[in-house]
Amino acid sequence: MAELLGEAAPAFTTYWASVGRKVRYPAGGGTWEYGFWDAKARSYFTVNRCHTSTVIVNDRTQRSINTRGGQKSIAELWATNLPGTKDSYYYNFC
Repeated sequence: MAELLGEAAPAFTTYWASVGRKVRYPAGGGTWEYGFWDAKARSYFTVNRCHTSTVIVNDRTQRSINTRGGQKSIAELWATNLPGTKDSYYYNFC
């Protein structure tokens, strides 16, 4: 299961990265933190089974290692929030 920020709102186009930390509680369990803050795009996921996190900024992708249950998976990319910056955030189960 993965979630993509912004996919559910095609009526408008964003021209900047998703500023600020967001927290979600996926139906499959766990806590997912994602967003752009302190010059990094971040995707963190903690759940009680094997999982991963991924963050994409423009053409760069960072994926966490397969992370065991109870530990936080971490994907981060240094980034500058300029016009046209495109960011996507994902979590997944192994």
